[in-house]
Amino acid sequence: MNNETRQAFIELLLLAPYLDKQLSVVEDEALERALTAIGWSPTRPGDASLSTAFALVREAATNELKTDEFMRERIAIIRSAGESSLAFGWLGRILGSDGMSSDESHFLQRAKYLLFD
Repeated sequence: MNNETRQAFIELLLLAPYLDKQLSVVEDEALERALTAIGWSPTRPGDASLSTAFALVREAATNELKTDEFMRERIAIIRSAGESSLAFGWLGRILGSDGMSSDESHFLQRAKYLLFD
């Protein structure tokens, strides 16, 4: 996975639990496993800073239009790299790790549509 795809992947994964405004410890642990699985390292040159990614996610979450545009841009990068299944799998694991709210379920279905249709 190249740096651009990894960045898009991280930002999409951070957006999911951020939207329900409740990042549980279990979701955080699942997110850490996802970051490890894609080979992200805060010390590797060119890898995304989580603080930068969170800032972008916070801005995107301010309204539905920004959120939708943010998702579309990140998912386009992920799709072009052939990583749709990986992204969808991790989104499901993270969101489902502490039970899935209706908002999280809606987000996952929207992501599925954008990743595969």
